[in-house]
Amino acid sequence: MKKIDRKDFLKIGGGAIVGGLSGYVFSGAPFLGMQWLIEWTQDQYVPAGGKEEYLKTICEACREKCEMSIRMIGDRAVKIETSNSGCPFSQNALQLLYHPERIDAPLKRVGRKGTVKFSAFEKVSWDEALGAVSKNMNKLIGEKRGHLIAGISKHDNLASALLDRLVKACGSTAAYYEPSLNSLSQAALGGSVEYDFNNADCILSFGARLLEGWGVPCSMNKAFIEWKKKGTRLIQADAVRTRTASLADQWLPIKPGTELILAMGIANRLSKRGRAAGGAEWMAVVEKYAPDKVAALTGLSVKQIEEVAETFSRARNPVAVAGRGGKGVSSSSAEFLAVHALNTMAGSQAAVLKKGQWLGEPVLSANAAASIKESKKLAGLDDFIKNGNFEIIIINEADPVYKSAYGAELAEKMDRAFVVSITPLLNDTAMYADYMFPSLTFLENDTSAGRAPLKPYLKSAHAGDCLISLAQKVDGVKASFPWASYVDLIKTSGASVGAGGVNYNARVLIDQLALIEKNLKPSDEFPLSMIPVELTFVGDGDGMAFPYALKTIDQKTFSQGKLCVEINRKTAGQHGVSEGERIDIASSWGEIGSVRTHLTDTVAPDTIAIPLGFGHMAYTKYAKNKGVNPKGIMAHDIDPLTGTANWWHTRVKIS
Repeated sequence: MKKIDRKDFLKIGGGAIVGGLSGYVFSGAPFLGMQWLIEWTQDQYVPAGGKEEYLKTICEACREKCEMSIRMIGDRAVKIETSNSGCPFSQNALQLLYHPERIDAPLKRVGRKGTVKFSAFEKVSWDEALGAVSKNMNKLIGEKRGHLIAGISKHDNLASALLDRLVKACGSTAAYYEPSLNSLSQAALGGSVEYDFNNADCILSFGARLLEGWGVPCSMNKAFIEWKKKGTRLIQADAVRTRTASLADQWLPIKPGTELILAMGIANRLSKRGRAAGGAEWMAVVEKYAPDKVAALTGLSVKQIEEVAETFSRARNPVAVAGRGGKGVSSSSAEFLAVHALNTMAGSQAAVLKKGQWLGEPVLSANAAASIKESKKLAGLDDFIKNGNFEIIIINEADPVYKSAYGAELAEKMDRAFVVSITPLLNDTAMYADYMFPSLTFLENDTSAGRAPLKPYLKSAHAGDCLISLAQKVDGVKASFPWASYVDLIKTSGASVGAGGVNYNARVLIDQLALIEKNLKPSDEFPLSMIPVELTFVGDGDGMAFPYALKTIDQKTFSQGKLCVEINRKTAGQHGVSEGERIDIASSWGEIGSVRTHLTDTVAPDTIAIPLGFGHMAYTKYAKNKGVNPKGIMAHDIDPLTGTANWWHTRVKIS
């Protein structure tokens, strides 16, 4: 064998460096990175000189209401600090406030629907926009067809309650919400669950990624610190070793989509201790899920299941948590019911159902009363998109065309309807709007506690004020909107109250368990499982409009202009897939292509983990045309109670 001398070594090393650099350059990665850097730096605003001061206020980004300090240079806000050190919600607020593509006046469509460019719209006055929208609504109400007016909201809050009230006052029951932790739990349990994480001593999470945007991020991060101090035990069941699973005291690496089955297995063990919930029919189903059956279905051992049940049972104040995901939550109603049943069986005081008291029932005109008899209330948003009809639809800061598994179907219906979008940015849904109303950030909103810290952006208005102003112009609706402004409404709104008992629907449980077991059976056509993952600052897509959020995206998630999916290393070998290889993914609902693979041992065998939040058609230059949106090929099965597609677990194949 030839001896390698110093000269040979330098040749080999030099060749490796040159080869590596050549591959890097010709891959396009440096040019893509340079493009992002140029976009990012060109948009950086350097404030002019001025007086420095700090404005003290309350952050309204979520229900935590943290103390907030806004650093001002002259009239420009340049930094936000909060009592929780600045969560993503508050930090993104400045980027939205001064976003270069923020809508600064009401817009009217003059171009083709589905067009991303602002040239498809022209600016109009508020009077013209409100007049045109109310004219179309009055026409339907006058024809006793008010039931063809619909509304979709992003959040379950007071402004959304105004849209619900407006739609119902017109003679329609078609008011829906984008799926969220609150909306799903309300539909499944009859109220939203308020978790007392600070006083729990054992947290058992069924796919809820508590440290990755789930619930209120700042609360969860503070709670996690306290758990470590007090020795609170966190047990995470998930098919991917996410950040939450990595930081948990125990990770249960279950097969994808088997969270409900695991909950049934733990309930089975609790029942042997004399614990019960849900009635005889429900408990009869629980008895069928003994540890050996659950172990075979979930991939865990009998010992793991029994030990977790023992730990949960012996805890002083345990809490089981449902709601798989971070910002994008997808869980069946049966899963919410089964997990809540565990809390009942364990006697937990850390999970309480609450129900909001909003605005009560509106006054119906004669025409609205006639119309509402023709209106059929469907279970939820996806059920409505698939089976409902509308001629006018108002979108309140939501983006269902992008976020729903039925987004393409909604886009087709919106193409034929009259669409109003209340939004600060042109998103994938607003592409189909006939009129856009520019909304405010929480930094510009007046509250019952006082004036907003910052002046409203040009001609923008709060979503609540938009709806109140519109209601004043709609026939027969004004009597149901006695408030002069949204601030007046805040002063009179009610607080949340106890939600009462839970209806443990055994039939829903049986059907969902059967569907899961069917999906777990080996399939020659679709041999792999696909589940979602999220980046904290991107979430389910809302963060992609903000340039600072782009800086948090690593090369294992988005590389060389392609979205990267994680695949188990052993599974990749079985399918002949190598690191960085481009693949297509197909399910029975469709196909997506142009994704690259990242091989890892942190994902369950026979599983692909795909990031959410990418693949926008619009939503600013920062978000559009970056990766693919997997929602269109995710599972479309609609839950009977929540009315939403349970898209978490999808059978797929790769090519």
